[in-house]
Amino acid sequence: MKLTDLQIKNAKTQENGKPFKLYDGNGLYLLVNHAGKYWRYDYQLKGCKRKTLAIGKYPVIPLAGRNGKSGAYWDIYLVANICSA
Repeated sequence: MKLTDLQIKNAKTQENGKPFKLYDGNGLYLLVNHAGKYWRYDYQLKGCKRKTLAIGKYPVIPLAGRNGKSGAYWDIYLVANICSA
């Protein structure tokens, strides 16, 4: 199930202070901790270990960038960062 803007805005840190993840699908998730909300992407290239790409902080990188009209921005950003890793 895809994340909604309302889910993200309502996400608060847990009382015990532990960070948690809101999954969006296909390796993309929002990490919520005491310092803020961060987009992360888990991926694995063939024959390699799984890696995590730090995309940016929400709301600097908005939800619309993930699934809205500017979705091409996310594709280009992910490819550029994975290839340079």
